[in-house]
Amino acid sequence: MRRIHLMMDPWHDALQRFAEHLSRQGGRARALAGSTQEAYLKDARQVAGWLGDQGIDAPGRASPSALEAAFRGLGWSASTRARALTALRLFFEPYFSPNRSPADLIDEPRPSPPPIPRLSQADAAEVVETPDEGALTGVAARLALRNRAILEVLYGSGLRRQEACDLVLAGVDFEHETVRVVGKGSRARTVPLTEPAVEALSAWLSEGRPALVEGTPMARTPSGEASVFVSRSGKALDGSAMYRVVAKALRRAGRAGGPHLLRHAAGTHLLEGPADAQGAHLRVVQEILGHSSLATTQRYTGVTTRAIQDALREGHPRG
Repeated sequence: MRRIHLMMDPWHDALQRFAEHLSRQGGRARALAGSTQEAYLKDARQVAGWLGDQGIDAPGRASPSALEAAFRGLGWSASTRARALTALRLFFEPYFSPNRSPADLIDEPRPSPPPIPRLSQADAAEVVETPDEGALTGVAARLALRNRAILEVLYGSGLRRQEACDLVLAGVDFEHETVRVVGKGSRARTVPLTEPAVEALSAWLSEGRPALVEGTPMARTPSGEASVFVSRSGKALDGSAMYRVVAKALRRAGRAGGPHLLRHAAGTHLLEGPADAQGAHLRVVQEILGHSSLATTQRYTGVTTRAIQDALREGHPRG
């Protein structure tokens, strides 16, 4: 049985000093959040307990190979190891020369990115092409127009949820069929709209939004600040509400998820292209999605490659 609480004194003393250090200033000369302190201490305790059980009786006797063995023995994933190394560098720091502790001498693992969720082109069409809402009236009809516009814009242009929330009237250019959005790192970009998105946005902005904002402060807000998507009370739509709109549409199509699933689908389907045409170039997809690194966009190529492989195995006589 692992002796986490019955360690020899050097480990016990080291953990006490570590707890005091974290409570004073942490690693950046400012107080760490309580939850962060607890997480750092938990990682250090588990490693100290494992090493103590192997006969390593003090922090200064730990080696990089012993630390890596502790990670394996504890069954930690790459992402857990990467997080723990931050805590362990602080924990071992007093017992070794600068940058020479076992935690400093281990290469930080690179967690594999999670697989990109798969939504086929037919699935995506089913999600955004909502049932006929012609029987709806009043506020319900206006919200239906809004929701259709949200779905078309998120999927058609691959916007992030917050980018859609932050979209303002001045950022919509119907003449050129584009929207101007501000993404991560305050980087602005112009993104093209699909024809269905143009139609859905036009219907929402002419037949839905004006009635909802009438008599509210949003009606008097300059177009450079006025939100495109608003709630039933005429206020700017927040991320939670937008998530619920998309999640409901996905559930109706038998899928689970939120706005990011539509963004992933947009990236994948741009690279795949429709059945009778070639997909978009990787650089074009990078620009549309607003990725700062092409490596991020390249994650989508794995999805499309798997789709091609599946098609080959299903359709080839020797598949």
